[in-house]
Amino acid sequence: MRYARAVWGVALLVVWPATVFCHPADRSITFAETLSRCKEAPSVRAVSEALRVKRSLDANLGAMVANPQLTVQAGYRNDTGGQGTDVQVSIQQGLNLAGFAKARRRAAELESATLQAEWQAALLHEQLGAVRLWSELWGAEQAEENASEEVELAKQLLLRTERLFAGGAVTQVDVASAKTYLAEVQTRHLSIEGEVVELGLSLSRWLGQSGALHAIGRPHEPKLPLLDDSLVSEALRRLGELPEPLRRRLGEQSERARAEEVAAERGTQLAVGAMVLREPTAPWAAFGTLSLSVPVFDRGQRERANLMATAARMKIESESALSEAQGDFRQMLHDVSHFGELSKLITETLLPSAQREVSLRERLLVAGDATVLEVLQARRAYLAARTQAARVQASLLWSRQRMALYLTALGLFDGENVR
Repeated sequence: MRYARAVWGVALLVVWPATVFCHPADRSITFAETLSRCKEAPSVRAVSEALRVKRSLDANLGAMVANPQLTVQAGYRNDTGGQGTDVQVSIQQGLNLAGFAKARRRAAELESATLQAEWQAALLHEQLGAVRLWSELWGAEQAEENASEEVELAKQLLLRTERLFAGGAVTQVDVASAKTYLAEVQTRHLSIEGEVVELGLSLSRWLGQSGALHAIGRPHEPKLPLLDDSLVSEALRRLGELPEPLRRRLGEQSERARAEEVAAERGTQLAVGAMVLREPTAPWAAFGTLSLSVPVFDRGQRERANLMATAARMKIESESALSEAQGDFRQMLHDVSHFGELSKLITETLLPSAQREVSLRERLLVAGDATVLEVLQARRAYLAARTQAARVQASLLWSRQRMALYLTALGLFDGENVR
C-alpha cells in the first residue's frame, strides 16, 4: 500500500521523481536490539580490544625493573710477569632504590582504569545516540502512519464532496477546498516519509549497519524511581562517577603517575655484581662489585614537564566534563517532567477534543448545517494533534530512557529495566 500511495502521489505531482517516495529500508529493528548492538560499535570494540591487550601484557610486570648485565673481556698478556690468556667475567644486577617498580605498577593500573572508563564512556555515548535516533525514527513513523491514514480519509472526503456538489448540496469552492486539503495531506505525508528515510539511514550508520532501518514495536518505558529531592541530590553528588568525567579524571591521575614513574626511573640506582679474573700470573681471582648512581643532574625533567602539562590540561577538561554532566542531568529532569505533562495533556484532552470536533462537524455536514471548509479545518487540527502526539511520545521516550541510562551509570537504577 505504501508504494501504491507513492505512485499515486507521482501521478498527482508529475515533477517529482518516483524514487523520492520509496523507503530504502532493508530491515526493522526493535529498541532492545538497538541497545544490544551498541556494544558491537567500532568505537566501543576498539577500546575493549585495547583494554584486553593491555591487561594481558601488564600482568607480566615483575618486581625487577632492570635486567642483569654480563660482561666478558678476553685477551693475551705478555709482560714481565709472564705471558698467557687474560680473561675477565663480570655480572651485575641493577636495583632501583627510588620505588620504580611500585610507581610503574600504579601507572599501569591507572592506565587500565582509564581505558575501562573510556570503554564505559564510549558505550554510553553509543547508547544515548542510538536511543535518540530510534525514538526519533519511531515518532516519525507514527506521524507518517497518521498522515497516510489522513490521505485515505481526504480522498474519501473529496469523493463525498464531489457527490454532494453533483447533487447541488455544496459549491465548487467546497470541491476546490477538498482537493486542496488532499494535496496538502499528501505533501505532508511525503515530507514525513522523507524524514523517516533519513532517520532510518542515520540510525543504520550509527549502528554500523548497511541500508536503512525501520523502528518496530515500542519498548516499555522504564519505571524510573521517584525523582524527588533526595534522589536528585544523590545523583548530582555522584555525577563525577559518570564515565566521561571519570575518564578525564583518571586520565589526569595517569599522567601524574607516569611523571612519578619517570622520576623514580631516574632515581638512585644501585648495581651489585661479581667479577672473576684469570691472569697469566694467577690461576684465578674473584671480586665483588658495587656501584651507585645518584640523580644529580638528570631527573627526567624533560619527560615529566610534558606529562605534568598534559595532566594540568586534563584536570580542566575533567572539571568541564563534570559541569557539562550537571547541565545535562538538570536538562533531563526538565525534559522528563515537561514531556510527561505535555503528553498527558495531548492524549487526555487535545486528541479527544479534536477527534470529537471532527465527528460533530462531519455529522453537521451530512445534515446540511456545516460547510466542507469547517470539516477540513477540524481535520487539519486533528491531524496536527496526532502528529504532535507522536513527536511528543518519542521525545518522552527519549528523555526517560536517557534518564534511565544516566541513573544506571550512577548506580541509582537497575539497568535491566532499560528495554
